[in-house]
Amino acid sequence: MRRKVLTVTGLLIGLNAFTAPALAQQVTLKFSAHWLSEQRRPTITRIIDTWNQRNPNIQVEYTGVPFDQIITKTVAGVAAGNAPDVVVLDIRTTKQRASKNQILDLTSLGANTIASGFYSNLWSTATYNGKQYGLPFVTDTRVLFYNKAAFKEVGLDPNKPPKTWDDLWNYALKLDKKDGARWVRMGFHPNFGEFGYPGWLTNAGDSFFDKNNEEARANNATAVKVLNWMKKWTDKYGANNYAAFKASFGGGAQDEFMSGKVPMVVRNGNYLTTLKVNAPNLQYGFVPVPTEDGKQDGTSSWGGGFNIEIPRSTKYPKQAFAFAKYLATEGAKVWAAEQNDLPGYQVARLANKNANFVKLANNLKYTFVDTVPVYAPSYENAINKAVDDVLLRNKNAKEALDEAQAAIAKLVTDGKRDAAR
Repeated sequence: MRRKVLTVTGLLIGLNAFTAPALAQQVTLKFSAHWLSEQRRPTITRIIDTWNQRNPNIQVEYTGVPFDQIITKTVAGVAAGNAPDVVVLDIRTTKQRASKNQILDLTSLGANTIASGFYSNLWSTATYNGKQYGLPFVTDTRVLFYNKAAFKEVGLDPNKPPKTWDDLWNYALKLDKKDGARWVRMGFHPNFGEFGYPGWLTNAGDSFFDKNNEEARANNATAVKVLNWMKKWTDKYGANNYAAFKASFGGGAQDEFMSGKVPMVVRNGNYLTTLKVNAPNLQYGFVPVPTEDGKQDGTSSWGGGFNIEIPRSTKYPKQAFAFAKYLATEGAKVWAAEQNDLPGYQVARLANKNANFVKLANNLKYTFVDTVPVYAPSYENAINKAVDDVLLRNKNAKEALDEAQAAIAKLVTDGKRDAAR
């Protein structure tokens, strides 16, 4: 089952010098996001300051909340009636909050009038039961990073990186290195990096759920094939060696790629910033994630990101939407230029001319942005267990996924029952 392709839709909307309708009485909006660092905070402060200067009657006050707390605090605030008026949250879980009536339907506020300015697949992450519950802000994409020096060392042409799964296998055979019986370099493993089993299943053109992302099909034929392919890599190195090698990866410059332990790895495109800081002299390249047949399509990679939402407890829905629209459009241009994050608003990507940024932006057409199933948000626990059972405990892939299917199907049944109450 092929996933939907990330496409660029028609009309691009320019909202230069965006201002909200004038109001007789000043309103102060509370705005929260997870940007607390010295790198991120100055940019969001600049975006807000510009809004406040243009809109004296709709002032915005920003509060940074740690990433691992912001969803919980927002949902609790909705229940208590004191949530922020505007909030930036995980793009994969917007439909969860929409299904629980925790955020506002933006359709009646005019969201659909600006829909064509955004990447359609990002827009759909906030569409629930035909209504729009969020505006895309930023997204990301995964690519294959490879060590050019390691390629040269073993006679591989650094200008000809792998394009297929077979290429990955054959290149890794040359890049593998042992010191006696001890592995000191593993050329590649599909479970290293930031792609994992769900990413490779998407790469193979399938999913753990049906086209509506509701009914589980975790034990489908493609899922079994991909998990067996991953097991082939583990068997090559040995399960114990694979586990020990993975456990040896450190942080920063001691991660698997920068340390030289793994010369090919799939990571988020924003890894470029990490490389610039921690390994400025490393010779590397990055390309689209290899596919089984070498052809790229809209599911070859996957991404995440963040949507702008309006909690239903707001007392100022129109003003909150005006700011949300500004943030998603004009604000996204500033964010793309300064933070190198890929914007959901199409023309905002033009604000950054950096060659690597442009290359990552072009990879969006090969990127599927997944969303968490409404009825089974914790399904990945069952999938992760199946992966560990197969890779580390030598369990049959079909049997492991049959167990995962049963567990996820129960989650779906329970989720539907709870939703009907």
